Amino acid sequence: MNTGLAHLRILSDGRPGHENQSFGLAEALQRRTGAAVEYVRLDLKRGLVARVGQARALAANASPPQLLIATGHRTHVPLLFASRRFGAKAVVIMKPSLPSWLFDLCFVPRHDLQDGRAPARFFATRGALNRLPETPGSKTETGVILIGGPSKHHDWAGAPLVAAIAEIVRRRPGLAWTVANSRRTPGGFLAEIAALNLPIEIVPHEQTTAGWLPSRLMNAAEVWVTEDSTSMMFEAVTARARVGLLPLPARRTDSRVVRSVNDMVTSEYATRYADWLATGRLSAPVAPLHEAARCADEVLRRFFPFAS
Repeated sequence: MNTGLAHLRILSDGRPGHENQSFGLAEALQRRTGAAVEYVRLDLKRGLVARVGQARALAANASPPQLLIATGHRTHVPLLFASRRFGAKAVVIMKPSLPSWLFDLCFVPRHDLQDGRAPARFFATRGALNRLPETPGSKTETGVILIGGPSKHHDWAGAPLVAAIAEIVRRRPGLAWTVANSRRTPGGFLAEIAALNLPIEIVPHEQTTAGWLPSRLMNAAEVWVTEDSTSMMFEAVTARARVGLLPLPARRTDSRVVRSVNDMVTSEYATRYADWLATGRLSAPVAPLHEAARCADEVLRRFFPFAS
C-alpha cells in the first residue's frame, strides 16, 4: 500500500445525497491507499466567511489534507480557499457553478454535459456516485421495488404504479418481494399496495436505517425503481442487480433526469416496464458499473500516480 495519498478531507453541506457521493469517492480512495478520511460539515446558517474558516481550520500538530472533496454549490468557495491554504487538490462532484478552471477536477454526470463533451478538468460519470461496496454481494431470490414520488422533473400517477407492482409480483412468484417508499411518496400509497394482499413485505422509509437499502440491493436479484429516482437506479445498477424502471409521467422530455434514464436504458443497464411487459426480460448489466471506484482511480491517476 502506497502512502502517496495519506489524508483527505470531505467538505459537506449536510445534504444526504451530496454526502453519499462524497463519502462514496472518499471510501473508494481509502480502500486503495489507506488514507485517513476527515469530515467537516459546513454550517450553512453561518455566513460565507465563517464557512471558509471551517473549511480552512486545522487542529494543532495535525497534518494538512492533500485532497479536498466537496459536493453542492455552497461548498465551492470554502473548498477553493481551503485548497489554497493547504496546497491540496480540489475535487468537486457536480457541474460547478464557478469556472471549472478554478478546480483541479470536476466529476460531472454525462446528462449535464452538452453533447457529451467534457472540458479538460471535467470527468464524465454515469449519474451519482454512491457508497456501495465494490465486491459483489451474494445474490438471493429476492426482489426490491423502490417508490419515489413527484418532483420538479416528474408528476405522480399512483393507479398505474399499483397495477404495475401487482403485475410484477404476479409474474415473478419465485422472488421474495419487498416494497419500500421514500420521503417524496404521497401519503396513503403504501396502504393502497397493502390492500392488494400481495405476498410482499412493505417497508415504510421511516422504519429503515442507513444501511438497510444498500444491504437489500447487494442481495437482490431484481430491483424495480420509479423513473424519478435516478440515485436509487444507479445504486441498483452498482449492486449488479437486474434493474427495471416503473413509469411516472415526465414534466419535460428533455430534462436531465429523463436524459439520464434514457442513457441507462439505451446502454442496457436498465429496462422500462413497457419493454419488460412485451419481452418478459430485464436486461442483464452489460458490464459492472461502479462510478465511485472509477472516479477514485482517476484521482489517483492524475494526482497521486504512485498510489496503488
